[in-house]
Parts: sequence; C-alpha cells; structure tokens
Amino acid sequence: MRDAITNLRLRWRALWKRRELENDLEDELSFHLAMREEKNRKVGVAESARRSFGNPALVKEDLRDQWTFRTIETLWKDLRYAARMLRRSPGFTLVAIASLAIGIGANTAIFSVVDAILLKSLPVRDPVQLRLVLWTGKKGAPTSFAQAYATRSGSGDQVVSSFPYPTYQQFAVQLSQFSDLMGFVGSGMMVNAGPASHRAGVELVSGNFFSGLGVTALAGRTLTAEDDRERGPLVAVVSYRYWERHLGLNLEIVGHVIFANGRAVTIVGILPREFVGVQPGSTPDLYLPMAHIGLVGNKHLNRQDADTAWVQIMGRLRPGASEQAALAELISMMQRDGEANARERETTGQPWRPVLEEGARGIKVLRDHSLPTLLILSSVVGLVLLIACANLANLLLSRGVVRRREMAVRLSIGAGRWRLIRQLLTESIVLAGFGAGVGLAIARPFSALILNVADGGRLSLVNAHLDGRTLLFTAAAAVATALLFGLVPALRATRMDLTPALKDGHVGSFGPRLGVSRMLIAGQVALSMLLLAGAGLFVRTLLNLSNIDPGFRVQELLLFEVDGSQSGYKGEKLLDFYERIRDKVAAIPGVKSVTLSDVALIQGSESDAYVRIPGYRSKDGKLPTPHLLRVGDRFLTTMGIPIVAGRDLDKRDVDGALRVGVVNERFARDYLGKENPVGRFFYFADTDIPRAQDRVEIVGICKDAKYDRLRDEVPPTVYISYLQHNEWDHGMTFEVRTAMPPMAIARVVQRVVASVDRNVPVAEMRTQEEQIRDTLGTERMFAGVVSSFGAVAALLAAIGLYGVMAYAVTRRTSEIGIRLALGAGRGDVQWMVMRESLWMVAAGLLIGIPAALALTKYIQASLYGIKANDPVSFVAAGVLMAGVAGLAACIPARRAARVDPMRALRCE
Repeated sequence: MRDAITNLRLRWRALWKRRELENDLEDELSFHLAMREEKNRKVGVAESARRSFGNPALVKEDLRDQWTFRTIETLWKDLRYAARMLRRSPGFTLVAIASLAIGIGANTAIFSVVDAILLKSLPVRDPVQLRLVLWTGKKGAPTSFAQAYATRSGSGDQVVSSFPYPTYQQFAVQLSQFSDLMGFVGSGMMVNAGPASHRAGVELVSGNFFSGLGVTALAGRTLTAEDDRERGPLVAVVSYRYWERHLGLNLEIVGHVIFANGRAVTIVGILPREFVGVQPGSTPDLYLPMAHIGLVGNKHLNRQDADTAWVQIMGRLRPGASEQAALAELISMMQRDGEANARERETTGQPWRPVLEEGARGIKVLRDHSLPTLLILSSVVGLVLLIACANLANLLLSRGVVRRREMAVRLSIGAGRWRLIRQLLTESIVLAGFGAGVGLAIARPFSALILNVADGGRLSLVNAHLDGRTLLFTAAAAVATALLFGLVPALRATRMDLTPALKDGHVGSFGPRLGVSRMLIAGQVALSMLLLAGAGLFVRTLLNLSNIDPGFRVQELLLFEVDGSQSGYKGEKLLDFYERIRDKVAAIPGVKSVTLSDVALIQGSESDAYVRIPGYRSKDGKLPTPHLLRVGDRFLTTMGIPIVAGRDLDKRDVDGALRVGVVNERFARDYLGKENPVGRFFYFADTDIPRAQDRVEIVGICKDAKYDRLRDEVPPTVYISYLQHNEWDHGMTFEVRTAMPPMAIARVVQRVVASVDRNVPVAEMRTQEEQIRDTLGTERMFAGVVSSFGAVAALLAAIGLYGVMAYAVTRRTSEIGIRLALGAGRGDVQWMVMRESLWMVAAGLLIGIPAALALTKYIQASLYGIKANDPVSFVAAGVLMAGVAGLAACIPARRAARVDPMRALRCE
C-alpha cells in the first residue's frame, strides 16, 4: 500500500516537474551509452553502443510510462493540438461554435427553468418526508372556500387544497403519523416600512411552520409556537427578496417595527436567499403567525368557522411512518367528521376523503399550469440543438475531406486508426466546450426572458439560476453532442485507401461520397420546416388575438389599483374613500371621465354568482352563473361599451336605492329570450325562495365585451353598482379616460391619491393597451422564440447546404471541366448543381411536412382562430425554407458555372 502511494505521489510530481525529470533522464541515458561504449571497447566488440543498447527514444517512452500518467499527458497533447488546428481554420471554428452555442445555450436556459419549476426540491430538511394534505368528495366537506386551489387526481377526481381551521387543529392534535403538521394561507397587506407604503405578499403560518420544514433564519429567528397565539406578540419574518428590495439588506432591521395594515409589527428574523416559500412562483414578502389572521381584514378567514375552508396543510411524516398509515388515519378522522356534519351541511355525493401528495417540490399549481409552455419550449430548443449538431457533423465531414492528406500521412507512418479517431473526437469536444461556454453566457438572459414573459409574467418569481445541476447538464449536453455527432465524421476521415490519398494532393475524385451529408441536409430541412410551420402557427395566433375587438375602446385609458381595505377602511368609510379618489382624479386637467371596478377587464380574473331568473329553466336544472362585475357610475360610458337599450349605471344607484344592474346581449340571449330585458329582474340567490333584498332590476342592456381573457368567448355578464353591493371590501381598479397619452398624468394621479391618504399606495399603474399586451405575453413569447429559432434553424440548414454543395463542386471540378469542354452551357452546369440542391430540399420537405402535421396537433390548445394544420402557415414555411435553401445553393452553383475548362483539365 505504501509503495502504491509513493508511486502515485511520484507520478503527480512528474506532472509539475516535467522539464527537470526530462533533463535527468537525458543525463542518465547519456551516462548509460557512455558506459556501454567503454565496455564494448574493452572487450573488443565492434558493435556501437547505441545499437547494442537499443532505441533510446523507445527507452525514454518506457521510462516515462513508469513515472507519469500517460493518459493525462496524451490528453493534454491532444487538446493542444486540437486548439492549434482549430486556430488555423477560424471560419470553420466560429461557425461551429456559434451553432453549438445557440443550441446548447437555449437548452441550458430551458433546463434551468424546468429544474426550478418541475424538478428541484424545496431547500428544507429531508424534503422527501413532506406531504401535502388535500381532499376530494362532497359529503361532509366544507360548504364554502375563502382560499383554495383545485387540481386533478390520477383518477380524474377534483382535488381541493384547503380545510377549515378547526379541522386543521383537529388534525394537528390527533394525527400520530406526522411529526409536524404545518398550516399556511397567502394574502396581501399594505406595509409601511419606510417613507412610502406598498403592497406586500404575506403568508400567515402556524407556529411550527419553519421548525417543521427545517428552515433557519439568516439573521434573527423564525416564528415559534409562542408567536402563534391570539394574545401573542405581533411579529414577522421577512424574505430575503423583501429584505433586499425594501430594507436595503440592513442587518439592523431585526428588532425594528414596520406597519402592516396599520398595525405595528416587529421584524424578528430574515430568511435565507434560497428559501422562497412552498409554492414555486409565489414568493411571500412577510411571514406572520396565523393567530393574527384578523389583521388581513378578510372576514371569510375565520378561525372559528368550521364550514369555510382556507387553511392549506403540509405535513412531515414521522421517522419510520408510512404514507399508507398516515392516509388510513386521515380517512378514519374524515369519515367521522363527515358523518357528524353531513346532515347539518345538507351536502350530497361521495364522502369527503383525504389525498396525500408528495411535497418535496412544494405546491404543484405552477407546475401544472406551466407544464404545457415548458414542454413546447423544450421541444423547440431540442430541435434547434439537433439542427446545430447536424450542421456540426456536416462541417466535420467537410473538414475531414480537407485533411485527408494529413490523415493518410499519419496512418502511413504508423499511427493507429483509433489514435486518430481519439484526436478528432478531442477536437469535437473542444468545439463543444467552447460552444457550451458561449451558450452559458446567453443562457441567463434567455431564461430571464422566459420567466418574465411566459404565462403572463407569473413565472417571474421563480428562482431559476445557473447552479451546479445546470452546469452539469450543460457539460453533459456538450460531451454528448461532441461524441454523437463527431464520431461518424471521425470514422469517415480515418477510413481510406492510403495509396490514392497520398498520391492525390487535392480532393479530386477520391473524396468520399456525399450520402451521409445529403441525409443530414434533408434532416436539417425537415426539422427547420417543423419549426417554421410552428412559428407560422404561433405568429398567426398572436395576430388573431391582437386583432380581436374586445368590445370596448382601449385607447386613452389609464388603469391603476387602490386597496383601502388593507389600510383600515371598512364599510361605508371604504366606499367613501374610493369616491373621494374618483372625484379628485376626475378633476385632473385632461381627464374626460373616471370610473372603477372590482377587477380590470382582460386581466385574467373573474367573479361569478348564482342567479335565479323568473321564467328561466335550464335543461340540466342548474342555476345560471353569469360573470359579475361590480363597477362605479358611468362605467360602460367610460369604457366605451355601447348601450343598446336602457341606461348606464349612474349616481342614482347607491346604497338604499332600488338595486339595479345592466346585462350584456349574451345574458339576454341565453336567459331572457326575445323579450325586452329592460324592466325585468333577477335574484342573486342559489335557493328556491330568494330574498327580497337579493332582487336586481335590469335597467339597461349593452353590447358584448370581453371579460377576463381575449381567448374566451364573451360570457353572460352582469354589471352592478359596487355602492349597492357593499359586502365587497377589497381593492378596486380605477379606469381613467383621458384626452392625452394616459401615462402623461401618471405622476399627477399618484399625488392626488396620496392627498387623500398617503398611507395607501397606487399599485399596478398601466394603460389598458399595456394590460392587454401583458395578457398576451405567452403568445408573444411563443411567436418570438419559435420564429427566432425557426430562422436560426433555416440559416443553419442553409449553411450546411452551402458547405455540402461547395464541397461537391470542388470534388467534381474535373467533371464540370469536361462537360464544359464538350459543349455544355454554363447555365446547364448551374442548373445541374441547383437541381442536386433542390432534391435535398425536396426530400427534407417531404419528411418535414408530414412530421409537422403529425406533431403540431399537440399545440392546438395554444392556438387561437386557426387549426394546427393551417395551410397558410405550412405553405409559407415551405416557400421560406425553399427560398433560403435556393439562395444558399446559388453561390456554389454560380462558382461551378465559372470553372475554366482548361485549368480544370490540367489540374486533373
């Protein structure tokens, strides 16, 4: 063992003291030769010492093998030689590196996003032990939901995420299979942590939330069970992101007081950068104890209400506990609870039962929502990498032809074929390494672009960065690319008949056939056709959505949000607060009219309600659920939604007056028949006997207008006065119609709102046009990314086609000279080369079009207004691909037509 260690140490020493050891070796060999010469002279042997001693070079090689790492030395030599050879061909090197950089960089960027959303575990202790507790079924379940998300189980049943707080408490006390059962709920608050107020995302958590997850504070401490008491101290832990953006990375902030919804809150800790919550894409700013849920101001978040679900639950299994045992324990508890409450809640259907999901990667809402987008993008960049690799293979094949003489000489003097293949593969790895390095430089901005634009910006909070896993993926992609697409050119370059290769100084007729290159070109054209067809589909989808008439006038319309409820305003005071803002904004010069609504149009948010309409019966017996919008007076007029009959809501429609509403034409068609709807009424009720106070008279009918998304059909919609439905106690969106560019009055609007209450900030100020553009972020990203990569793919295919045809012309120079000498016209020669190019393009299109027709059907859900087999997109893609390829083939074709017959024959 000691000898092995000593030998290993001496070998490592030889790597760093090579020159000294070489000098010693030279001196030792000289000494031995001198001694052998002296010995031969004494015994009268005429043989020279060098001859009797043996070849000194071979002796040196044998000795070097004993005191150094031969493999490492050989690899180092190969790398140096590869670098020299690539430096001699800068054009080839730059094209190869650029091709690989685009493919590897795009794949690295996508992998970093996919890893952050779909693969990466939460940065907590033993994440594999975490389980999300959900439920499915109806009988015995809560009757209302203040907060919940729904997903689907493996059997297709709807699965709901939230529980009533008393149920969570029961679970936390009685479940024995979990060491910790953490409850949490998200919300928002107005926070004053400096000179101005701002809206902050808040997570209210149980006292064991951080200890159960195993998360420690970067500074200070986390929340404890002592904090989670109604009479306990009002304390908070802030996220690293919030600490960085709003608190200036000041460590002394621990122990200081900020104000949340007007209440003093003491900061007791700062969380580490890597912990961004349990739901990817939703990073809370502050964490508060759940005992202080009343601070949020949402009356539905009640800790005593056993019928309203709002608490989400994550548990950690005890050591040695099984998921099956935990599930059985939950089933038993929920069955007892369902039997006890089913009659009281008067629910029907299957008994509610628990569902356990793995929680290592957190809540999967964003994963489910973003999966289609990520699959499409991953497929696109994967195709680009394939095209780049095919281009690299073609370049290496052409380079192998140029180096035939070099390979022949090396083989003839004794180099083994595997040794040359290893050298060529080393060059491929060097190229892939440089491509990966440049690709890493473009990966970060590309991943940021995807996160900021995709899914309407919902991915922007995802913590995707180039970590060790991403670097490992990049290295693996580079090596796989080099080996997969460098092996065939290396085998071709080293398989030759030495005698003709040594005799022939140029490529001549002894160059290899173009079968593999032609196949690669056809494959590149096919893949490019697929990308271009997809780009055409996404571009047409974006154009269709951009040209939709939303049903209202989007120009000169400024939007901003204000939430007075989070600054202590309630009931009549909240309504008066909004009205004062509306009056003051209306007085700003350049403002035509001002209104407000609970949500902005084309924002992706919606509200609906059950209505009972006298005389209407649906076929399935279900009550209608039209969309609902609570608005201020003159909303329809301000938004530019035409009124067909009756009137708009106005200042008469206040609390205490007759409750009225305006419906759109879709509502009238679906529920009211052909009668004039003005003067009729309906009830906001889901019972057979509605109350009188739920009655709403229809005072107007308006044109149909888009509500939440441009993609969706116009729903039956009811517009009601928010002053008459004052149970709404949240923020409002103000819509300001201007006589000038809307953003010109943005600062004035902020000052006006501050003059009403400086502690209430203006949030999300933008124009209506910007609002609509933001909702089309995913479509715009698809159109831009796929079009860009389609163009890159077509360019790479054109470069590959040009390289193959340029080599073909060089190889057939003598043939072309003979044709011209025998009377062939230069146009005939040019057409001969073009025809060969077009055959490769046609073969690629024949493969690519059916493949595109078969694969684009999987993106039908992402399209709008067109089918996946849209002929316009396919024809345009085919014509574009043929045109680009034709331009690439023109250059070698024209060069072939300019061949001098006499010079070509003399060369032959």
